Amino acid sequence: MLVRLAPRHRRGVVLAMVLILALIFSSAIITFIRQSMVDTLITRNRDARAQAEALARGGVRIAMALVLDDLLLEADPENQHLVGATLDDRWAQLETAPIPTEDGGLLVVQIRDSGARLNLNALVDHGEAAEDLDQTESEEYLVALLEKVIDEMPVAAAEKFYEPRELARNLIDYIDPNKIRTGGRGGEDDYYQAQDPPYRAANRPLLSVGELHLVEGFDAQLVTALEPYVTVYPLAGTQGINVNTAPGHALTALFAGTTGDRRLISSDAAKRILQLREQGTILCDQTETDSTRCALLGEAIEGSLYPPVALPTKATTFEVIAEATVGDVTRRLEVVIDRSNPSTPRLLSWRYR
Repeated sequence: MLVRLAPRHRRGVVLAMVLILALIFSSAIITFIRQSMVDTLITRNRDARAQAEALARGGVRIAMALVLDDLLLEADPENQHLVGATLDDRWAQLETAPIPTEDGGLLVVQIRDSGARLNLNALVDHGEAAEDLDQTESEEYLVALLEKVIDEMPVAAAEKFYEPRELARNLIDYIDPNKIRTGGRGGEDDYYQAQDPPYRAANRPLLSVGELHLVEGFDAQLVTALEPYVTVYPLAGTQGINVNTAPGHALTALFAGTTGDRRLISSDAAKRILQLREQGTILCDQTETDSTRCALLGEAIEGSLYPPVALPTKATTFEVIAEATVGDVTRRLEVVIDRSNPSTPRLLSWRYR
């Protein structure tokens, strides 16, 4: 019996087809495995994200408990020496103790006194009649602060095209309750009405530092440079910077001297305040407040502060950053806590980053 073999060219075609099919099949398997791995990673990251957000929310609860517990400590007759907000308070120490979780997560919570920076809303008095407002001191303060911030910007001098006095006046006009433009330079809303979409000056306290983007002349670069020095909390606050909690850079934004002759304090004066604090001293209006720890602010600076601040001062609002890490996922939750009414503390803002 004879066996007929397929021609050689036919055997080659069949072999090629088999190889192509094998390649297609292998590619399909690889694609399926890859998609499965991607789906697994997406699911894992989604779960880790949810866990991190839950952990960050837990951090906010811890912060809330600490700032309220601080009020109870101060109210105890045995703790009368605990006067005002300082960086020795337990809420201020929390960030030095990261909190690990049983499943390998990590939570870091930072609590900062909002009064540790300049409250822009404190520069404008909304309680007076509009025609009686005198913003001379506020304007001079803003001019000095803006000059400092603009000078510190890490960009070429040619890019610093800002006019500090114009900016200061624009900001005051945006916040103050009247509709009169400082210096009589046209209508207060002329610039804002020309925008797309048009809007008007707020004529009320700022609700966030980010709102500065809406003020004439303030761009993203300038607002970012200002952020380390300023806040808007408390929204109805009138006090200046709390020198007992302010970080070093914020201390250089203190405006001190006598009425009509104030300027930002020197770096040496700021260092002197930090040295006093490092020695366990708190700055007070009178040493009788706590004879063992109090020192008068006059030991570091000359004159009085503007806006005025009672020393030591109690903190009413706190800016909290709860950063939670689960696996490769990190979620950062930023909130502002208002404890001015201890029975019903409020969250003034809440955002993830």
